Amino acid sequence: MKFVRNLKFKIMKVIRFIPLLLVALLSCTKTEQTGKLYAAFTGATIIDGNGGDPIQDGVLLIKDGHVVAVGSRESITLPENTTINDVTGKTIMPGLINAHGHVGEVKGIEGGHYSRENCIDNLSIYARYGVTSVVSLGGDQQEAESLRAVRDTTSTQRARLFIAGAIVNGKTPEEAIHVMNSNDSMGVDFMKIRVDDNLGTAPKMPEAIYRAAIKRSHELGYRIASHMYYLEDARKLVEAGTDMLAHSVRDLSVDDAFIQLVKTKQVPYCPTLTRELSTFVYGDTAAFFSDPFFLREYDSLTIQPLKDPARQKKIRESKSAITYKKQLPVAMANLKTLHDSGVPIVFGTDSGVPTRFIGYFEHLELSMMADAGLTPMQIIVSATRNPAQFLGLKNVGTLEKGNRADFIVLDADPLADIKNTRKISGVFIGGVEVKR
Repeated sequence: MKFVRNLKFKIMKVIRFIPLLLVALLSCTKTEQTGKLYAAFTGATIIDGNGGDPIQDGVLLIKDGHVVAVGSRESITLPENTTINDVTGKTIMPGLINAHGHVGEVKGIEGGHYSRENCIDNLSIYARYGVTSVVSLGGDQQEAESLRAVRDTTSTQRARLFIAGAIVNGKTPEEAIHVMNSNDSMGVDFMKIRVDDNLGTAPKMPEAIYRAAIKRSHELGYRIASHMYYLEDARKLVEAGTDMLAHSVRDLSVDDAFIQLVKTKQVPYCPTLTRELSTFVYGDTAAFFSDPFFLREYDSLTIQPLKDPARQKKIRESKSAITYKKQLPVAMANLKTLHDSGVPIVFGTDSGVPTRFIGYFEHLELSMMADAGLTPMQIIVSATRNPAQFLGLKNVGTLEKGNRADFIVLDADPLADIKNTRKISGVFIGGVEVKR
């Protein structure tokens, strides 16, 4: 009898264990299957970012966060274990890449908030506006290092981040090189120097120092971006070996010698037209304050200080605002001339500085580039393929096999009107939809 009782007890233990075993087995099976599943977005017009004709009735096939195939429906055979997302009538394009932004400093319209949490918040806003990668050109601190794209490869709810660390400065070449060595020790993706006198109100970095900085940056293995304003400084910086012109030439129209120099060296040119806009647009109540696309992230309480009549009057009377407003048409004309001459244009905004609204300003920049005379396709290429190609960003920028599945699904065609990039149906980073 004792043997029977023991046997019965053991059988009951096994029976109780069976449901748990089944759950575990089913869980494992589900996990294994999920890892093998493909996802396909079918029926959309696909702009792959390379500048060619859009793919009609296209298929974007994804696995493990990467593009497996992209092409017309008849050219792609879907695997059996594919989840199909029918997006017929919509347009798919690569996520935007901001080649000149700033991350971590601003909360609302105020600076001075640098923290890891604020970096994540800023990157999340960028992502919700369809900006899936950001090159933060200066002011980056240690808190951002672990969020760099090269480190943080799993997040799908915020833009991929590339940083330049502290802006390189100093009164001597040795002081500037010390900053660069500190950036290198912290871990950065780029370096940045600033060669500008703020309309004659501040000392400008001397040529001897920026030449030493460019040389040291290259010795350390980094591309270096140069903030500049004047045509002559831009010319000398390109001759010295800068890898990127991080703003527009705004004082003069570019001349043939400069055009040929930049074209020959293939130095990317980042116009940041919204940088100029931000200096004078708040001299009145900005029209975009009533745009629902703006208000999805920025509420009336945030922007209320910018509606203050006394503040607006001060801006209208500001020498810098008056000057930058006057020179914005020069910047726009130079953008058109340089683009048409074969100089590579990379999209950027200088957003992430107080009152340069993260995410929304990227869409303003697209519109301003169209106002300067670029076609929608030219603008899209500048904001997708070009930053990846000319800044060395790996596996992003275009929708092609092996690249990360960072893309936007739009309800309207941006080639008909670049403002249709604002009609976002969904943003995907690594193939995962960004939550609204």
